[in-house]
Amino acid sequence: MPFEMTVSTDNWRPDWWPTEKILKRIKELGEQYVELTTQTGFNLLEGLGFLPYVSVDDDPYQTRDLLQKHGLQLKSIDCGYPIWSVHSVEVLSKTIPWGDMVSGCQIYVVTDSGAYPPGRTQEEWYDVIKYHMELVIPIAERHNAIVAVEPHGWLTTKPDSLLRIVTQNKSKHIGINFDTGNSYIAGEDPAAFVNKVKDHIVHMHIKDVSAALSSEMRGEETGIASSEAYVGSGVNAENIKKCLDIMETTRRTIPVSPEAAGDKLMPQSIKWVRDYIRSKGYKIVP
Repeated sequence: MPFEMTVSTDNWRPDWWPTEKILKRIKELGEQYVELTTQTGFNLLEGLGFLPYVSVDDDPYQTRDLLQKHGLQLKSIDCGYPIWSVHSVEVLSKTIPWGDMVSGCQIYVVTDSGAYPPGRTQEEWYDVIKYHMELVIPIAERHNAIVAVEPHGWLTTKPDSLLRIVTQNKSKHIGINFDTGNSYIAGEDPAAFVNKVKDHIVHMHIKDVSAALSSEMRGEETGIASSEAYVGSGVNAENIKKCLDIMETTRRTIPVSPEAAGDKLMPQSIKWVRDYIRSKGYKIVP
């Protein structure tokens, strides 16, 4: 089965571009599938046209029409809110029906954080997360959606811990959005990580890491907001290749979303991912 090239609007956040300008640029780059970044409520900077966020409190058909205007299809939504927080339940409960109304979106990426509130043990946090997911699963079932947990925090950047989180509810509606950069900066071997959790990966963020950031922060952080190295130019490039090789063996269709900081890095990032996949004889669409 093929990889699906998907481009996230969040990559243009460092450029302070609004969503429609980004969609136009994605189309100019020859791409078709989009990963939207959403929020609940309203953000002043988004309202002024400085951020690539779309509010799920706005009319979903407005976003549908905007995508159609630029000839793009919605593949996934990054609606990340730390899964330990009760707010994650509210965010997912609103975003999943909204995304279904936009275009039948099926993949919803959620996140973690490096620090958790004090007062609970690790085991208790697993129970909290399980309860939050249990509240969301009926909504995901109704809308044929998958909640894709991203390694981006204290519990999710550990392979065994992430595997427990996405399996403890015993639901096919919980999977993984694997982030190659976050796993690397957290001190893990991304390829070994992917190999352990590959059966649950439904979406990937393909992110490189600069040599300077790796030297300074590897093992000290649990995620990178946006990489200053375009994909293929950093110290994580070989790991990314291995991760893609492993996922190709699963014979499942996997959306791959390159991540880098802004328009100056995105064309090279997309090209590098496409070139590598094609060089190995793997299929990528569109």
